[in-house]
Amino acid sequence: MKFKKEIFAMNNSNNYSKAIDDSSPQPIDAIIKVFISNNRLEAYINIAPPKNGGKPPSIQALMTALSNKNVTFGVIEKILDNISKSPIYDKNIIVARGVRPVNGINGSYEILFKIIRDLKPKEREDGTVDFHDLEIVENVKQGQTLCNITLPTEGTDGISVTNERISCIKGKPVPSLLGKNTKLNQDGTAIISKIDGQVNYNYGKINVNETLFIKENVDISTGNIKVAGNIIVSGAVHPGFIVEATGNIEVRGGVSSATLISGGNIILRSGAIGSNLNCEGDLTSRFIENSRVFVKGNIKTDYIMNSNIKCGKTLQTTSSISKIVGGTYLVGENIEARIIGSAAGVNTHLEIGTDSTIIKRQQELIKELPQSESKAHSLESLISLLRQYETANRLTPEKKKTLHDAVYSYQEIARSIENGKKELAQITELINTKGYGRVVCSDTIHPGTTVKIGPFQMKVDEPLAGRSLYYSEDGICVGML
Repeated sequence: MKFKKEIFAMNNSNNYSKAIDDSSPQPIDAIIKVFISNNRLEAYINIAPPKNGGKPPSIQALMTALSNKNVTFGVIEKILDNISKSPIYDKNIIVARGVRPVNGINGSYEILFKIIRDLKPKEREDGTVDFHDLEIVENVKQGQTLCNITLPTEGTDGISVTNERISCIKGKPVPSLLGKNTKLNQDGTAIISKIDGQVNYNYGKINVNETLFIKENVDISTGNIKVAGNIIVSGAVHPGFIVEATGNIEVRGGVSSATLISGGNIILRSGAIGSNLNCEGDLTSRFIENSRVFVKGNIKTDYIMNSNIKCGKTLQTTSSISKIVGGTYLVGENIEARIIGSAAGVNTHLEIGTDSTIIKRQQELIKELPQSESKAHSLESLISLLRQYETANRLTPEKKKTLHDAVYSYQEIARSIENGKKELAQITELINTKGYGRVVCSDTIHPGTTVKIGPFQMKVDEPLAGRSLYYSEDGICVGML
């Protein structure tokens, strides 16, 4: 019995030991959790440490955890390798990075002219102020660049850590700036002008206008006006101011002691007093007084008094007044008026059949040729002296250069003189052989009037009524209307 008790005790002891073994903690491996950022560009892991002798995180376990969360792009394998070798627990560790999208850049533009003009008079070097130069308009040429445009960029899409596309935001193009008479260049990177004109920026558009409208007067509020294109002045042009246009000029008020220069026609709804008028086309005015006028085309006006007129074609006075009194008139074709001169015998000189532009060029050549010949003579003397030095081997490098320059200048002037003489001869022949127009007067040509047609000149000593004066080989003929 004693033996049995010992065996029982032993059995009891084994059972006790087994009970103790059955209740001991089980080993727990490291727990890997994966988190993805809201923008899907980063993936993190947080590892709970193993317990009771559980296994640390292995590379395979880490990769499996990421795969289970679909993290397949931008995985940083070096970090995973380091973690598997030296685990870091209970801390968020970035293990994958995606590619951020690059948003496009919005288009932009640079306007190449002044949008806002301060209209302040310019200060001269001496401190005084120039009220005539306010630059209220900016002229541009056809094809000129008015605005540079930077096109928007598309941007680049990104990639999430789950290998999904993250769309970028494309750049926005600039709003359309195209206004009147403007266009884009071929690649859309510039706005250019279709015409010569005046550029402005209104209501978000770039415009080039062919005609500039001045609503009031041309005075100190506007300064001088110079435009590429046409100009219409609703008011007057005040003394001392200049209006210049490559196209037509129309002034609805008066023009007093001012200057108008037109590449087209000039239309004066009122008239001009004490002014300078110059146009490539025709001039129409109610009256012209005490003015200097150069017109390549025709002149049509109610009356002209005490003016210096050069007209390429026909000078015609109209209306019930229709008179030419005092002054000098060089006209290419006909002069038509009701009254020429005055009963007071005011000196009035008419010259017919002479193109004003040809006469102007003739006068220029007559003035320029003697000056050129004088320069040529001086250069000849200098060259002769330097040649003597050269023959005597006394020509220094400096004098040698002077000789070279003098010879070149002399040759240029000699050519200019030769061409000028030929041109002057051609002009003289043209003037002498050209057909001539007429002076047509429906009422009276008063004494004090001188008429020149071609080489002949006639002084009116007594009133001529209803007559036409014209050229013949024997002189100026006076005919009845």
